[in-house]
Amino acid sequence: MSTDKKQSLGKTFSLVALLTSASKFVGLARDIFLTKSFGTSMVSDAFNFATLFTGNILVLFGGLGGPFHSSCVAVLTPRKDSGECGRLTMQLLVWTAIIMGIISVAVFFLAPYIVPLVAPGSGDLVQRERLWQETTSQLRIMSPLILIAGLVGIGCGVSNTYNQFFWPSMAPAVASIAMIIACLFVDPDSSQRDKQGYLLALGALIGAIGQLLVQLPGMLKATPTFKGLKVFTSLEPGTKEYLHMLWPATISTSIGYLYSYVDAFFASTLQEGAWTGLITANRLVQLPLGVLLTAMLVPILPRFTMQVAEGKIEDLKVELRKSLNLLWFLALPMSAILLAVPTPIVRLLFERGQFDAHSTALVTIVLLYLVPSIFFYVARDLITRVFYAHKDSKTPYHVGLCAIGVKLAITWLMVRQFNLGLGGVALSTSLITVFNLSLLSFFLRRKIGRLGASKLIKPVSAMLFASLACALSTAYLYRLTSPSLLQFNPGLLGQGLALALAAGLGGLLYLALCYLLKVEEINYLLKRLRK
Repeated sequence: MSTDKKQSLGKTFSLVALLTSASKFVGLARDIFLTKSFGTSMVSDAFNFATLFTGNILVLFGGLGGPFHSSCVAVLTPRKDSGECGRLTMQLLVWTAIIMGIISVAVFFLAPYIVPLVAPGSGDLVQRERLWQETTSQLRIMSPLILIAGLVGIGCGVSNTYNQFFWPSMAPAVASIAMIIACLFVDPDSSQRDKQGYLLALGALIGAIGQLLVQLPGMLKATPTFKGLKVFTSLEPGTKEYLHMLWPATISTSIGYLYSYVDAFFASTLQEGAWTGLITANRLVQLPLGVLLTAMLVPILPRFTMQVAEGKIEDLKVELRKSLNLLWFLALPMSAILLAVPTPIVRLLFERGQFDAHSTALVTIVLLYLVPSIFFYVARDLITRVFYAHKDSKTPYHVGLCAIGVKLAITWLMVRQFNLGLGGVALSTSLITVFNLSLLSFFLRRKIGRLGASKLIKPVSAMLFASLACALSTAYLYRLTSPSLLQFNPGLLGQGLALALAAGLGGLLYLALCYLLKVEEINYLLKRLRK
């Protein structure tokens, strides 16, 4: 790969990482406001159950790296300089709106029937019916998000095809801001807070509409043109290719998404707030993870696609190894810090208002079981893009299909047989991630041959050693310094200073050890910082 291409990829990675970081931190602010207003309660559980059918679809299908985005990039990139692109984009938008709109209407009317199946609930019948009624009400308000998800995904794909990354990366922040505003209208002293749950659903709907509107400038880059009834009667060049990729990719994404339904089913049978605790912990993990994956996968997918088209498989292997090393280099110290001081992090971020010490304990338990999956998660998502670059979305689909039964069995064992409760639900997620990665790696070798994994052993071993040192030093330093700092200021300032000092020094130790152990990624990071 030429120096110019490397610099271009590096600049794109940095830009997308910066924008996604800003968007993710706005999302964190949203979660802080939401947990402050509702804590780990029945209303927040209902909102998160309703989000399974709506908001999660917007994130997974409409977000960067989703099936609509990936399929769009694959079919539009070779045609972006031709007149076909505008007609193709319009046809994709129209057909997506029709299909996703039908699904939205179906969810609206079927809500009372599907909610009890996904969230059977716990306690007596009155308590369960209260949960079902609240979830159904919020689900119906948010049902249009399913339609919006497809359109947002296509907008992201068109924008990225023309090297526009700002709004595709920042659009989720628009939805988060709408949710924050909705939480401001919640009366903290109201004895009928349960009746204010509709504000959460309304905020999510308004935010999704805003997320779609900011995508319009990117969509116009393709100059969409409407050709009347031809949009229904005549397929544009590329539409069949798009559908051929989209359907298996959507099913594959949906299968991974079905893991959430398994988790929701078992979490709903546990204590009130268990599902909210699981969601909150997962979002905390996704804060650094989402930044890394989005920043890497957005610029790397077109690169992989071009290398496959040109038959440069050896170049693809080199690029894949470098990308894996970079993701692990950045993800491992974050994982180490989350494992070292999980309770102080959760307490600092969320413990206020309706989010009490019990809520903190719930989220902490999930973190301890969930964080180890980060190492395997980033590798799984990156390897999946190699299959997409080969226009093969069937293999990830079949792997995901196989994993559903495994996920269900593991979760049942952890929750019902080993009595691990909410921790068992989180542990099953980590184990199924390892299972998925193992199968994908096996099939990847059949597609591109030997990856040269032996070349990863030395740098990854060095990173793991440095991460262990980071975790131990962070935990020790926090215990050493927090009593004095909390005595100085027991509030947010003292907690923040104690965490920043411990995590900062632990992170510096990680970087120093990686430098001494000659991990190449430290040089890349230093070069980017100098620029």
